[in-house]
Parts: sequence; structure tokens; C-alpha cells
Amino acid sequence: MRVFKVNISPTVEDEVEHYVHEIAKDSINNALKWYGEIMNNISTLDKSPARCPYAEEMAFHDYEIRNLIFGNYRILFHISGQTVQVLHVKHGKMKRRPLA
Repeated sequence: MRVFKVNISPTVEDEVEHYVHEIAKDSINNALKWYGEIMNNISTLDKSPARCPYAEEMAFHDYEIRNLIFGNYRILFHISGQTVQVLHVKHGKMKRRPLA
């Protein structure tokens, strides 16, 4: 089985931090649990990332974008060779639009 390198962009780090702060407003324990679970889900992209479906945002770009669903969130990423670039973490209710 091929193993991919998973890169997390600073944008993703900021988005995850934002969601952690939002969740922590209700429960610090839930925020810490959510953080551990989403980071664990992201780490699974090191094996078979192409198992994940294409993201609707791909229609706005000229490169492949896939998404890994985690609860109410979508982890958007791009596969390039042996590298998975995690681009964004979006809440499922957010509009699908071009990625920045």
C-alpha cells in the first residue's frame, strides 16, 4: 500500500482553530475531543486518499479536489503525486464556492 505525505496548510490550521473555539464556547471537553478526531481523520489521508469522492468545488478549479466527510464537516484536499495537500475544513452548511 502506498503511503502519502499529508500537508496541512496554515489556512486549515486557522479553520480548525476557529471551529475548536466555537465548540469550546459550549464545552471545552467537546472541543478537545473534536480536535483529536478531526486530526485523526486527516491523518487517514496518508493511505488511499483517492477513496474519497470529488468535491463540488472542483467545478470552480482546473485541478482535482476531493473531500473527506467528518461528521458535519468536509475536509477538502488535493492529491499531487505522493502528497496530499489539505486545503480547507468547511462546515457542511457552508456554500460550495471557489476555494481561496
